[in-house]
Amino acid sequence: PMRWTGTILCLIGIGLTSYNIYPLNLLFGAIGSFLWTVEGWVAKDYALFTVELVAVLIYLGGIVRVYT
Repeated sequence: PMRWTGTILCLIGIGLTSYNIYPLNLLFGAIGSFLWTVEGWVAKDYALFTVELVAVLIYLGGIVRVYT
């Protein structure tokens, strides 16, 4: 379920981005990528873990920028 939940949240984030619905796109994308980060760690898929961790950090940077 974590993979599908992460996938759906990432896709919602992408859809929100395409319609310029901001900052909800960042929140959905960050949560979805976080779930995929956890999945990459659990599965010992370090390429997946790395790319999703970087995505989470980028999303968090955008969230901090919006709210500060």
